[in-house]
Amino acid sequence: MSIIKITNAAISGSLLDSQIPNLATSKITSGTFANSRISSQSVSQHVTSFDDDKLVNDISTLGLRVHTQENLNASNTNSASFDVFQDSSGVTGLTNVLRNDGEYMSSASLANVDTNITINSSTYTTYIKSDVRIYDSALAQSGESDFNQASDSLATGSLGTKGANIWLNSGGSTAWGFNNNRFTDDYRSQLIMELTYEMRPTSVSGTWRNGSGSSMAWHLHGIGSNGYSQTSPAGYPNISQASGNSGGMSNGTTYSSASISGSNWTSTTKYPYLGIFVRHSSANTYMYENMSIGGVASIPTPSVNATGSFEGATITAASSTSSMGAVITYQDNAGTNTLNTDIILKLSADNGSNYSTATLTALPDFATGIKMAKVNDLSVTAGTQLKYKIEFANQASGSKEARIRGVSLQF
Repeated sequence: MSIIKITNAAISGSLLDSQIPNLATSKITSGTFANSRISSQSVSQHVTSFDDDKLVNDISTLGLRVHTQENLNASNTNSASFDVFQDSSGVTGLTNVLRNDGEYMSSASLANVDTNITINSSTYTTYIKSDVRIYDSALAQSGESDFNQASDSLATGSLGTKGANIWLNSGGSTAWGFNNNRFTDDYRSQLIMELTYEMRPTSVSGTWRNGSGSSMAWHLHGIGSNGYSQTSPAGYPNISQASGNSGGMSNGTTYSSASISGSNWTSTTKYPYLGIFVRHSSANTYMYENMSIGGVASIPTPSVNATGSFEGATITAASSTSSMGAVITYQDNAGTNTLNTDIILKLSADNGSNYSTATLTALPDFATGIKMAKVNDLSVTAGTQLKYKIEFANQASGSKEARIRGVSLQF
């Protein structure tokens, strides 16, 4: 058999396309493939994907915790916002919703409710709005109607904050008196107390403390909105009058409306101020303590609404976003609120023109009695004006009451 000689020239040239599929990858030992020749799938299949949901949820939780502990107002960073309702600066669009001074949002409204109260040593800091003021007046038989608006000075002692020494029972150790230079029998001095809630007095009592001057009587009456004009005390008793307008009050004796013959608290008007005026015939008259005033006050009281909603204040993002997340903290004040049914969260990146409804899922509790829930990577209509909306449903007093304690947006 003859032998065929193959020259270098016979094997020179390029591989045919039909030959390449049959080329083993092990034969490719050098060179570089162009990026366009490598699919993204070829790369990602060898890389473990990174999910930052846990990280951003932890940042939101930490931010809410710091704002809660430090009593911070609403704030935001480049990628998150935080509000624990320290004030109302971070919320808007309240519909049948209140921000409570307890730092939460709930589906409620306020209405004035007539409530029986007693102002005494235990409660005066709640029901007395500001420091008690002293005035004098020549309220003689000439019928002068206003007390002098220039504050009179004390001769002895101190009224204390909100008139503390009027309400406390010190046994006379903190007795105090007017430094009043009027000596005419019918001249009077006036204490004016501004009330937290308008009130109609129905009873009063106090312990008298004698001083160096003689005193005749003291009265309690209502005062109008200007805080100075004396409203007619008709129907209000002369609490300590023993005999006409003179004498008879004893040191350490407690006088009350119930002990006055014919006392009749007939007025139905509620007053923003109460006044106590005293008839006296000389300066340095010591006054009363251990005061107690009962009555009916109009107190704003929240009532639960079945539905309600509120929005967060708009946050301007540095660039357009089409995906948002959030962490909320909430409390079941009554009953159990179901996420996405009784508490509904919506997110928007176009200033509320379009809201996307979130599907909240529970997280571990934020604190004892405070629950937490989150949503991550919710698709929203792209924009830079970010906000949230929370809706309440199926709320009922005593059986289902949700309180939103905090909201953190992620963007």
